[in-house]
Parts: sequence; structure tokens; C-alpha cells
Amino acid sequence: MPALKSRNPHRDAPEYADRVNLIKKIKIGKDWRFAPIVPEANGRLKDKVRVNGQVEVHIEGSYYIEWWVSGRRLREATTREDAIECARHKSVELRAIRAGLIASPEPSPAEAKTPIGDAIDDYLKYVKMQRKKRTHLTYRYTLDVLLRASYKRKYAEDATRQDAIDFMTYCYEQGLGARTVYDKVVTVLQLFKRHGREKLLEKGDWPSYVDTIRPIYEPEELTAMFKVATEDEADMLKFILGSGFRDQEIRYVEYLDLDSNHDLVRVTAKKEWDFTPKNWEERIVPLPHVLMERLTKRKERKKARPHDLVFGNTRGNPDSEMDTVVKRVAERASLNCGRCVTEHGNKCAEGPYCMNFFLHKFRHTFATNHLRDGVDIRTVQAWLGHRDIKSTMVYLKGIRSKDAAHKVNNGELASMVA
Repeated sequence: MPALKSRNPHRDAPEYADRVNLIKKIKIGKDWRFAPIVPEANGRLKDKVRVNGQVEVHIEGSYYIEWWVSGRRLREATTREDAIECARHKSVELRAIRAGLIASPEPSPAEAKTPIGDAIDDYLKYVKMQRKKRTHLTYRYTLDVLLRASYKRKYAEDATRQDAIDFMTYCYEQGLGARTVYDKVVTVLQLFKRHGREKLLEKGDWPSYVDTIRPIYEPEELTAMFKVATEDEADMLKFILGSGFRDQEIRYVEYLDLDSNHDLVRVTAKKEWDFTPKNWEERIVPLPHVLMERLTKRKERKKARPHDLVFGNTRGNPDSEMDTVVKRVAERASLNCGRCVTEHGNKCAEGPYCMNFFLHKFRHTFATNHLRDGVDIRTVQAWLGHRDIKSTMVYLKGIRSKDAAHKVNNGELASMVA
């Protein structure tokens, strides 16, 4: 279908007759903006957009068609799969209006708005396609359950500060803690922002919570655990500690991801397991040479092939019980606190249930110790796979600088408290 000349700002986007464009709302820095879509040579859409004259790939965001009626710009949300067809249908409609075959509908303010149910459904569809399954489940509970129950207005574009506050109040009434409510408010505000409602909350409106120091394993705890662990258990625990990998990343690491020549391990996507790294970013992490030697011996012991999972279960599939292994080893080492009780009523005095021992704590230990040993925070950020430096900065709280410790122990105050 030939394109017609227009004066619209998205002239680089695929344009259909009567000024129907394909655009995408993407994130540039901290802001969301519309950008023209750049199709593939075969006409398909692959998340390519033009930003400041350059073609970029943006997997985040939403697709829209855009057109003008009586000088008024209108947009309609769509999906990547339906975008081209929607644009064609709209162009046919506009041509029919211009030819006098059908009347031109003048959209009312209500018609230009999105019912809250549709807004939630569309956003969850985007999250399901673009985010991890766990993220989708979290967002679904936040939006499909909590927001639907608390939001009293018809349209997403009508959201106010009071609506956001009412949502927080409803979350508290459901027994959620301040930290959890904070995260859920962020999700809800992301939805409203997609519909033009930004900065709804003031600084003092946000839930207050204690930003705790991330717990780490002390050397004596690690020594005790490694002492009672089996060879296979010790392989896993030492790898988690030495790599700082997340639970999901450990499950899918293959021997092919280990570079014994350079003592490196890679986080890579695994199509056969439907695994993609968090934030869709593959990365490389250096390992201590002694750990790489241990993993090399493990491969020989297991007679493993390059594509075998390093820490697969007995069937060679991803192991979902790694956190349980940590708790079992801790109990075997007599490290259980003997006081805590899980949400399911299991007492750590009676079995491997101590809440002080969990897999992610090794990641905390990895980050804290590297920062303590002088590795710069940007490097640690890259090793951890954090997109935002703020996620890495939380580990600065737990650092006990060796230089600072020397000064404390050799200062005048130390002699006063002796």
C-alpha cells in the first residue's frame, strides 16, 4: 500500500494511506517516548525503532497505530503481531471516511480512554511475553487481584494520587508488609504511567520500611558447611559462592559455559530449556582458579559432555531443590538456630528448615566480599548482572573495610575500651 506524504513527526515509521503510522512506546533513559518502527526487509516487525536517526532494538514497550482526525492525533494500542493489520484496517476506514462512504466518528473523551480492565489485561499480556514467568505471576497478583479490587474508577487515565493511596491501604488490609507494598505500588504506577498518569505520589506518600543489611555467610559457617558436605554438595556450594549466580542461573549452567583456559563462567540463554538470563543480558564472571580446577575434576568424574548441566538432577534436568540442599548441609553442620519456624509451620529445631541458611545468601556473600576486597562497584555490578547500580549499592552497607578495621583497632578509642 503506497504511503502518502504527511506532516506528522513519525514520518520514518511504516506509514499507510491517510497517515496511519506504526509506532512504539519505548524507554529512553528514565523516560518513555514514542518512536517510529523500523520493519525488517520482509516487512515483519522485530522490535526495531528509530531513535534520533539511529536504528535501535527495544524489546520493552507497547505497539501503537497513530493517525489524525481533523488535525487531532489519535493513537490505539495494539500488539506486534496485529500492528500491521490494524494499521491497514484503519487506513481503509480513513479512506472510506474521506470518500464519504461512512461518517467520520468524532471520538468522545471517554472513547479515547482505556477501561481499567483492558489496561490490566494489555499490560499483563506484555509482561507475559517480555518478562520471566515469576515476574508475570507477581504482576498478575498485583494487578489482576489487588488493583482490580481496590480501583474504583472506570478508566486507567483517570487515576489520581488518592487512588494510589487507596491501593496501598488495601494492600495493608490484606496483611502485606511495607516492603512488599512498596514493590507493588511501583508495579501499579508503571501501569498508570503507560496511560499518561505520572508522578501520582508525593515523597511522603511512599511506604516506609527498614532497608536491611544483606545477610552474608561468615567464614566459620562456610567452613563448617564445607566440612560436612558431600563432594557433589561442596561442588555446588563453592560454585554458588565463587560465581554469585542466581538460583535460575545455577540450574542452567552447562560445562560448555566454563572457560578453564581463562577461569571464566558464562551466563547464556538456553533455548532447549526455555531459559533466558535476567534482563536478557548474557554475562561473564571470573572464577578463582582453584574452583575451576574443582569443576574440571567434576566433569571428569561425571564423564560429562559439553552440553550437560553442571548441577543437573539425577535425570540430567534442571534441579529445583538447590535451596533445600543448602538447608540440609547447614543442619548437618549443626548450624540451625533452633528458633525459627517457616510459613508452613516447619521448625528448624526439628529439621532442615532454618531460615538463616538459603541459596541467595551466597550471592550476598559474593558481592560483599568482593567489594570489601577492593573490587570497584561497577565491576561487581557487571558480575552480578544488575541493570541498575542501586541494586549493587545495597551491599555497601555490609562492608567492613579492612583499612577501616585496622584504624579502629589501632586508634586511641581502642585503648580506652581495652
